[in-house]
Amino acid sequence: MQYLIEQCGQNMQDLINEIRKLIEYAGEGGTINKADIDLLCTKQTQAIIFNLTDYLGKKQIKLALEELNNLLYNKEPIQKILITLYNHFKKLYFTKIAERYKLDIAKALNLKPNQLFLVNKYKMQAKSFTDLEISNIIKELIDLDYNYKIGKIDLNIGLETILCNNCSK
Repeated sequence: MQYLIEQCGQNMQDLINEIRKLIEYAGEGGTINKADIDLLCTKQTQAIIFNLTDYLGKKQIKLALEELNNLLYNKEPIQKILITLYNHFKKLYFTKIAERYKLDIAKALNLKPNQLFLVNKYKMQAKSFTDLEISNIIKELIDLDYNYKIGKIDLNIGLETILCNNCSK
């Protein structure tokens, strides 16, 4: 159930719809596993961003680019992807700082009580990057936003470049 919530979000109506879809697929007395959720359920943008970041941390460029393309295929606005990636890496940076100074990570990230499960996910992802790598990615995302706004670069090309650059290090 936790995996379903992580992938599909916390909106009860969305979860009900996804559970109905899974029950219909599994049939009476059938079982539902992680692969079924991955196959059938509509993933929340945040879940895809977590996957993309996992692949980036593991230097798996092909899979990271596939996740980016999944977002684009699902008609996610490219500007929203940029902002979501920026906010995600900012949270990873805050996680590293909070851990270093033994602060409450949930408070540092301003998480709601129903989002506390995210603390461990952020901690695990933050370990895949050095402080310098995270700050460089944040800077690259800020620079991309600026260069896009002045017409110097296409956002899709810029995001792919950032992913490729950080997977090759």
